[in-house]
Amino acid sequence: MASFLAPISLMLVVAASGVAPALAQPEAASPAQQQPAADTPALTEKEKALLQKIRALKAPRWRTFGSCRYDWTAWRLAPEAVRTTNRDCGVPPVSEAVAVHCATLKVSTRSGDQPWSSWRLPLSTSESSSSGGEDLMVAALCANAQPAAEPPAISTPNQSKPTTTAKPAAAKSPATSKPAAAPAKPQ
Repeated sequence: MASFLAPISLMLVVAASGVAPALAQPEAASPAQQQPAADTPALTEKEKALLQKIRALKAPRWRTFGSCRYDWTAWRLAPEAVRTTNRDCGVPPVSEAVAVHCATLKVSTRSGDQPWSSWRLPLSTSESSSSGGEDLMVAALCANAQPAAEPPAISTPNQSKPTTTAKPAAAKSPATSKPAAAPAKPQ
């Protein structure tokens, strides 16, 4: 008797809600679906580059590697091709700055106003439970890092030949200079 009442109660619920059950009828395709894929033009290289940039802008700000979260949108390029950002590691999270030198695949860290640590190879999750995953972070960062571009030559409209900008003077040795905003290039 209960199995007989179940279909009736279902029909009563459907009738009371005013929703008709879906019938197997083909739906008309929308105008966007009616156009064949062959009619859409292929993307140019410039359009592909812009799409890639748009997708990068939509990427999440923080990326997690091991027990650390890195502020992925705040990477800055410092002298000697050192890239720096902030990270939070552990529970409770400890905030510190991290620097990466992609040419040597080494990292350095700094907490607050403390000096930068010495350059070292990044730690894996099996090597450190507190800051492990640095190896994955360095791989993700350095695989996509672009070399620093040279500044373009600057000319003024009133001069017949262009002049180039002067290159900055050589950096002082770390022993004689003030602490840098980023650690010196690893040896």
